[in-house]
Order: sequence, then C-alpha cells, then structure tokens
Amino acid sequence: MPKRTWLIKLLALLCVFTLVAAACGDDDTTSSDDGSTATPTSGTTDDGTDGGSGVDLSYGGIIWDNGPCDASLTEYGIGITTVFESAVLSLIDQVTALEVSVDQFNARGGIGGHCIKLTKCDDEFNPNKEVECAQQMVDDESIVATINDTTSINPQGFIDVALPADLARFAISPGQQDMAADVINSYPFTGGGSGTTFMMLPPCARAGFKKIGMINVDSPTIDLLVGALGGMLASYGVEFVGNVPVPAGTTDFQQFTLTMQDKGAECVMLPLGENEVLQVLNAADQLDTDLWFSTSSGSTGLRGVKELPNVGDQLFLNGAMPAATASWDVFPALEALISDMETSSDPQLQRDNLKESPMRSWLGLYAFIRTIEDFGTPDDVSRTAVNAAIRAAQDIDMLGLTVIDWTPNLDFGGQGGPFARISNPWYYVWLYDAAQDNFVVQDYKLNMLAELGGVNDYPQP
Repeated sequence: MPKRTWLIKLLALLCVFTLVAAACGDDDTTSSDDGSTATPTSGTTDDGTDGGSGVDLSYGGIIWDNGPCDASLTEYGIGITTVFESAVLSLIDQVTALEVSVDQFNARGGIGGHCIKLTKCDDEFNPNKEVECAQQMVDDESIVATINDTTSINPQGFIDVALPADLARFAISPGQQDMAADVINSYPFTGGGSGTTFMMLPPCARAGFKKIGMINVDSPTIDLLVGALGGMLASYGVEFVGNVPVPAGTTDFQQFTLTMQDKGAECVMLPLGENEVLQVLNAADQLDTDLWFSTSSGSTGLRGVKELPNVGDQLFLNGAMPAATASWDVFPALEALISDMETSSDPQLQRDNLKESPMRSWLGLYAFIRTIEDFGTPDDVSRTAVNAAIRAAQDIDMLGLTVIDWTPNLDFGGQGGPFARISNPWYYVWLYDAAQDNFVVQDYKLNMLAELGGVNDYPQP
C-alpha cells in the first residue's frame, strides 16, 4: 500500500492514544462474513507429542514440557518497564502476568534449558523515571531483551537509551515513536493505542450503523484523528456526526451519552483511558440508551460487561488477541494461557477479568522462546545472538492467538511511515452475547492498514 499524506499528519496525534491500548523498580528474580447486516450477529463461541522429538506436550499438544530449567546454565535476563500504579494509569497486571509466565515456562524448560530471570522497573508515570528504567535495563548486561514494555509517558527518551545499546524490545505495546522505521530494536505485534483507536470505527460501520460519533480524550490534536477517519467514512458511506471531549475532573458522565443522542449518533467510538471508558459506559447504562459503543479490548473483561445490564450487549471491543473468555474449541491455546494465569491469586489474572495487556505478556514470552529456540543459538546468551534470532525469525507460530503468524522484523507490505514496525496489522472484534453469557469473536477480522487507506473489501486471512 503506498504511503499517503494522512500518515504524516498522524505523527503529532498518535502519542495521545498510547494510553488507549492499556485501557487502556526493583529487580525481581522469578523462577463473517463481511458484517454488513444492520443488527450485529454473533460469531463462533483439550496429551500429545511434538511429532517425533520425544518432548511431552500439554494442553492438547499446544505447549511443550521439557521439565524444569537447569539452574547451572547461564540465565536469560529479560526486563519489563511500565507504570505499575498511578492516578492516571495502572498496568501492574501485565507485570504480574509476565512474572507468572516466567515461572510457568521455567518449569517447562526455560529457553533451551536455560532459566529465565525477570527484572521489572516501575516508571511511575514519570518521564525521567522512564529514562532511568531504560538505563537500568541497558546497564545490566545480563538482560538480553525486554518483553511487553509500555512506555506511556516518555517513549522517545526510552528509545534514545535502548536503541544505541541494541536492546531488543519484544512484543511491546508501541507508542507512535516505537513504530518508526528507524527504531530497529522495536518488535510490536499490535498497533498499540493508535491501532485499537482507529479500529473502533469499522465494527460500527460493518454492523450497518450509518451515523457514528465519538467521546474522546480532551486533546487539542483530536481534529487530526477525525481527519484520519475520512478514508474509512467514505469507504463505508457513513457519516461522522461529531465528537465530545471528556475534560479532566469530570464527574457527570451522563452528559456525553445525551450529547451523542442529540447529535443523532447510532454508534459511538470511545478512545479514552480505561477509567473514563468505564464511567462513560456506566452512565450510559443508567440512561438505558439505545446507542452502541466501540472501544479497546483493554477497557474491560467479561465481568465488567456483565455489570452493564442495559448496554453490555451494545458494545464492540477490538484487539490483536481474542477475548480471554473466547471458546477453547475455537482458540485452544487459550486453555494454556488461562491456566497459567490462574496459578496466580491476582483477581486481574482470572479469566473473567483478564484483558489483552497481561495476555500479551504470556504470548510475548512464548514467542520469544520460540524465536530463540527455532531461529537462534540458545546456548549463546547474548544481546547479539538474541537480535540475530529475532531478525531471522519467520512466521512464528502464535498458536492462533493472533490472526496471522508473526515475522517480527517485517515492514508489512512496505507500508513505511509511522506504522513501519507493525508487522501484524490484523485485529479481532467481539461483543457480548447475553444468551451465551460470554463474549463471542466475530467472523471477520480487521486489517488496520487497509482500513485506514479506505479499503474495506480486502481478503480475509
């Protein structure tokens, strides 16, 4: 797909939506169809061997078990930097999920028999602390990569430290700067906050809604987002009826639903942080509105939607991974992921509460192990060897938990521009089905790059 002028205009905007993906320290050693109908329809809702190597596999042959890692071998140091707890954002669940994942994969053999050691750093939602975390990771030569970083407040500062050291940042949730072509140590398998924001519009349009509104973060650059929607609006033949910002300190959240109703909206995009999304939806539920809403999979788990009796089944969610509660028949690897998470007593890691960011910790570590074992030299525990393996990796089997297999070092389709480091542009969409009392993944998948370019009839993968 050729570069388009809107790509340049987006550069100033995308950093605003880093938090939407989440909605959106101390060292720690841890051993459809096309969706064209007017009313949305539901889509589809367990010992094996590895084929000859003699390795026992669990969960229906999905995950290997080589026995415990060998503590006498050199450890693979990995790190994670994000905000643990703050008044603005809390991503401690993805840190806890990575701790649990390290424990579980060490019990299965680690990386080629080598144990994995996790170092975590809380950036405290402070730009200076974020740079300090980057420096901590770079200075510790035992750390060969970070996994599932989310640098929400000073991504460029983190890049300026990590990039010269060639410290691989694997399966991260990217901000705008992380996706630039020259940030060659960045390997996201999602489009981050910008991707999930833009993919809020297509589910509304594919469901047949013709008038779409937006309740959004209060930012002076929001007009750039509205402008970037033009290609999608035109390709679907839908009308954008307007947007309303949510100012800091807001206490009356019903006003936003009422404004959207007054504007004639039928479906409303919610590019907001997690707390604001839930407050908007709770207020809309109290009003028993007929409006539909579309937001990020990071906003809520199944339990939260069940607490919205009036609008819970009027909500689209999109994400690069399926809902945690999706059927194990359709997504068998979810059994392994969920079972590992539920070895923790943390409520946020239980199936009904689990969101995409902690799921990405598990899948990111899984993909990292597969990358080193399948494309690298596991006994060479060095940044040089790890980078070589990542850059050689092709079509990593993502267990069906992403729409396509993953080639980390790929500029998908020669896209270039601000999305150059995104090698997987595909998103799932799901909604809550009251009859099944669960989320159901829709039959169609969304290609972010095609949709943004005004193309909606692309082949499904």
